[in-house]
Amino acid sequence: MKLTASLPRARRKQEQPDVQATARRRRSSAARRATTEDDVKALTSSLSEKLVPALGLDLVGLKPDDIKDIIYSIVSSLAESRSSKLTEEAAMKRIMAAKDGLLKAVAAMLLSRERPLTREQLEFIVAYAPEVAGRAAPYLYQQAKRLRADDIIASLRSLWSQYGRPTPVECPRCGFRAVTPDLTCIVCGAQLSEGEIKRYLGFPRLLLETAKRLHPRLVEEMIAAGYVVLNHEVHPPSLAPKSGYALTLHLNRDEKEALRSLLSGGPRPDQDAGLPGSR
Repeated sequence: MKLTASLPRARRKQEQPDVQATARRRRSSAARRATTEDDVKALTSSLSEKLVPALGLDLVGLKPDDIKDIIYSIVSSLAESRSSKLTEEAAMKRIMAAKDGLLKAVAAMLLSRERPLTREQLEFIVAYAPEVAGRAAPYLYQQAKRLRADDIIASLRSLWSQYGRPTPVECPRCGFRAVTPDLTCIVCGAQLSEGEIKRYLGFPRLLLETAKRLHPRLVEEMIAAGYVVLNHEVHPPSLAPKSGYALTLHLNRDEKEALRSLLSGGPRPDQDAGLPGSR
């Protein structure tokens, strides 16, 4: 038999409203504790105002409105993860504890706007989002070149090699390892000639140094084929890498003659002496 069945009817009627009142109080208390959408917006506005100077974002020309979307996303996530109401103090502590992630998000935002960047903004992106800067090196190179920021370009070269899509051969124009098999530079967009690449790399020297290490038959192969394959080093056609960004460089008459002289045991050219394209 249920316990309520043994209670007097008057007492049962008295307890039922009490249970309902308790439930209402709990729902009301939970509603007061929860962070509402209006709360999130208010926190976002206040935090944005404080974070811009606190993180030095005003020094790169940013205003509170510029970071509100980022802060809103963070505050919303924090509010959803809490059973109690999110306070500004708690939100600020969490944001400052993970400020590296915030700064990286701000750097990505600066890039996504596709507006001309200032030197300070370039330095900010390179410093706080190096992976992003490495992948975006072609765009950032153009911005740095416009500002004649050679020091930033040097940093971008390193970041491109770490995080971008580096190729084996360095571009004579911009110095990035970004030359593709069709002799185009991924970073600066230059359309290069074989002669320009040969001069920049000191190709005659590389060719002879490689030939001295190869079996004579492979040297004969290079002469007969009339070209070599270049990535990190010079290869005869039969030893060309099967994939990657290797270039095909054709041998001119003087380069072939230098190889023939090496094979015949005649006087070997002193490094690249007498060959065109030497630096």
